[in-house]
Amino acid sequence: MRMRSTGLGKTELVGDIAGVTMIGSILVLNVHTTSPVRWHVRAAIQRKDILRLAKAIFSFALLKYLFCTLIKSSKEPETF
Repeated sequence: MRMRSTGLGKTELVGDIAGVTMIGSILVLNVHTTSPVRWHVRAAIQRKDILRLAKAIFSFALLKYLFCTLIKSSKEPETF
């Protein structure tokens, strides 16, 4: 997984999803970044976010991405 933050300028963080836990009434997505720094990043997902998350998962862009990656494999990672 790659992430960017407006606070970090053009720095791109590379990390792996470490898991999802439930704390009270929220889901917490845990990500461990590996490059350029080693951080533990968490994102809280509230009940109101679930519908938006489901729409994102089933979006045309994601379906197109999955289809294209099945057709071709890229050795050179793209930046965003």
